[in-house]
Amino acid sequence: MPDLIDSQIQSLYLPKSQRRQLHVFPQPLNHDHFKQYGVGRMLSAYDYDQAWTTYQGWILQKLNRLTADTKNYTRPTKDITIEYARNPTYASLFNYASMAWNNHCFFSTLSPSPPSMSPTLTAQIERSFGSVESFRATFIATANAMFGPGFVWLVKRKHAKESGSIELPELAILTTYIAGSPFPLAHYRRQESDTNTAQQAGAFGPLSGKADKVAPGGTDLQIMMCVNTWQHVWLRSYGFDGKKRFLENWWDCVQWDLVERNELESR
Repeated sequence: MPDLIDSQIQSLYLPKSQRRQLHVFPQPLNHDHFKQYGVGRMLSAYDYDQAWTTYQGWILQKLNRLTADTKNYTRPTKDITIEYARNPTYASLFNYASMAWNNHCFFSTLSPSPPSMSPTLTAQIERSFGSVESFRATFIATANAMFGPGFVWLVKRKHAKESGSIELPELAILTTYIAGSPFPLAHYRRQESDTNTAQQAGAFGPLSGKADKVAPGGTDLQIMMCVNTWQHVWLRSYGFDGKKRFLENWWDCVQWDLVERNELESR
C-alpha cells in the first residue's frame, strides 16, 4: 500500500513510479468543489478549509521539519508510521506521519455527489454485517461512542480464517485513537482500550515483538475507508451534542466506488 500523502492521484494504492518523493501538500479529488461549496451537508467550505487545507498543511509542515536532512525526508509516510510506531524515542515523528496519512484517507473517499454502492460491495457488506443498514448503524454508533479523538476504519481481512476452524467476517470495523495507525505492523505500539468501542487505539507505549511480523492477535488488513472523529473537524458547526449528526452527514458523502477501488487495488 503506497503513501497517501505523497500523491495527487485519488487512490490509496498506486505503483511506486507514481508516488511523489517529498511530503508535499496533495489535494483530494474533489478539492476545488469542496473549497468553494463545502462537503455536501457534512462540512461547510470554511470547515473544510480548517479540517483539510489548514490542518493538513500544519501536519505536513511539522513532518517536514522533523524529517529534514534525514533518510525519512523522502520516505512514504506509511513507512515512517510503521517503522517508528514501536520506537518511543520517535513518538512525535510517528504521530505526525500517521495523522497525515489518516487525515488524507478520510478526505480521499468523499464526494459532493457520491454514487450508490455497487452490488459487489453491497454483497461483501451483507456477508459481514448482515445488511447495509446494520453496517451503517454499527459504524456510526462505534464512531459516536468514541470518547476522544481518533478514526474509525472499514477494513478487509486478507485472511478470513484464523488458525483452526474459526471463520471471521471478511470486512470489519476498527477504531484507532489520537493518531493511532490501522496498519497491522504498527500494532506492537501499545494500544489504549475503550470499553465503548472494544477496539484498539494508537497510544504511546513500550516496545515489544519484532518489526517484520504482525503483532500477536493482529491480522493483515486492507484499508478501505475511515471517518475522522477529531473535534476540530465537526465541533464548530455541530456543537457538543452534534457528533452523531456529523457522522450521519458523513455517510451521505462517501464515494463508494473509491472505497471499493481501495480494496480491489490492494490485492
